[in-house]
Amino acid sequence: MKIAPVVLAGGKPGLFEKLTGPLPKTYIEVGGKRLYQYVADPLLAIFGRVYIVSPHPERGPYIYVEERGQGIEQAIAAAETHLGAETHILLAYGDVYVDPSAFRALVEGTISTGADGAILIVPKKATKGYGAVETKAGGLLARIGGESQWIFGGVALLPRDIIKTILQATFYETLNEAAKTKKIATIPWSGVWHDVNYPEDILQLLEYIAPKHTYIASNTKISPTAIIEGPVIVEEGAEIDHYAVVKGPAYIGKKTFVGSHTLIRNYAYIEEDAVVGSAAEISHSLIGRKATIGRASFISYSIVGEEAVLEPNVVTMAVLREGRERLEPVEVRGRTYYKLGALIPRGARIPAGTTLKPATGWQ
Repeated sequence: MKIAPVVLAGGKPGLFEKLTGPLPKTYIEVGGKRLYQYVADPLLAIFGRVYIVSPHPERGPYIYVEERGQGIEQAIAAAETHLGAETHILLAYGDVYVDPSAFRALVEGTISTGADGAILIVPKKATKGYGAVETKAGGLLARIGGESQWIFGGVALLPRDIIKTILQATFYETLNEAAKTKKIATIPWSGVWHDVNYPEDILQLLEYIAPKHTYIASNTKISPTAIIEGPVIVEEGAEIDHYAVVKGPAYIGKKTFVGSHTLIRNYAYIEEDAVVGSAAEISHSLIGRKATIGRASFISYSIVGEEAVLEPNVVTMAVLREGRERLEPVEVRGRTYYKLGALIPRGARIPAGTTLKPATGWQ
């Protein structure tokens, strides 16, 4: 079995347009990487190469394939024309974060069952757009559709001959037709799996990709009075000023500036070239590339888009009175809350002293 890994990173930005502009949602940067790279990098490590289907090729260690037309079927067909002698394609959605061991489980499951291919299936969640999976004897795929407690997990290992017919029907219809004549195994996966379908899904993602250890690049400038309490990553060229506290898990990107007496804590991500003024506090939030957080601002459970500017003393409120679909509850000292701060679009400017109510800007 010769496998070509393919990551589908194209599509329209949809609800993510406030954050990515014309680029697909898979291009949002979190922790110094685009979203699709969290799938691409493990596949690159396993197979030594990976194909990225996208309308916006970039520099990197990947093989980019230009996305043609619209829809997942067109993207898969575009990738297939670039392959060589590979017998199988390992398809992965670029907007799904999954523990890298799932890829090995998929390949090993296919081989151990003697199947022609396999799909990853995950427990049904509040996720739209993923088909329920019905199985038959031997754990083989019967069809996608109908009722089931398992859904397609956005990762599949399929023979090339199936892929060659992808333009004749939808992706699910192609799988259903193949299941009639081929052995397509279903590989249950109960490990980490997270679909980034809506902007608020990024907040949960911050926890899954959080640093597990502390790394401080050699050319950073950190005041001797600053406190770094891991796990924290501080990238090249970052500057952390006097008496600032960074309490992990947290990410401080390249060439960022963290002002004096500022507190960065609990799943805060400060992306490249961003500036956080003095005496500010950032918690469980994503601060986009080149964004500016003004002095004494408080940002919690929020996303600040690239190059957005928050003038001094901007406050985001985050505690919702009621739960909201797709949000995981937060337990604080025995009490349960649902938290959602503000979504501030790329390039926006928020005046000094503004207080943003919970869930501002997510509509």
